[in-house]
Amino acid sequence: MGHHSSSDAATRRHKGIGARQVAAGTLVLLACGRGAPALATDLLYSLQSPSFGGTNSAPLTNAQYAASLKAQQAANAAAAKAASSSSTNSEFVSAITSQLTGLVAESIAQKIANSTNGQAGTIQSGGVSITYVNSDGELNVTITTPTGSTNLQIPVSTP
Repeated sequence: MGHHSSSDAATRRHKGIGARQVAAGTLVLLACGRGAPALATDLLYSLQSPSFGGTNSAPLTNAQYAASLKAQQAANAAAAKAASSSSTNSEFVSAITSQLTGLVAESIAQKIANSTNGQAGTIQSGGVSITYVNSDGELNVTITTPTGSTNLQIPVSTP
């Protein structure tokens, strides 16, 4: 190695590189070049996110299932709410109709039950016809509907 000028040494010190560091770096580069040949391999990157076709699709499947389940529950809740308001109205109408029908039926039943010997009559409502005859201690009632007839024979006591 030759003599270096003081300005070269000052430059190396100023840059932070000493003579020993330069020599060590050179030896490392030479050793790598003279040793085993450098090998290169293909780099393979596999996507891990199921959103991008990764290998573990369970999280994405679960997320999609949860989203569809949530949407179905929201749709069911909306349908139930819509049905409940109309259902509440129809339940009220049904209850009133049932009560009125019960009162009318009770009134007709009282009229037939309170009939005296020799009384007869017919009551009609829509497609229903009720015929009764109170005769000889027996009350005969015939209820006729579009689907058929029912006959009742009820013994009655005579006063």
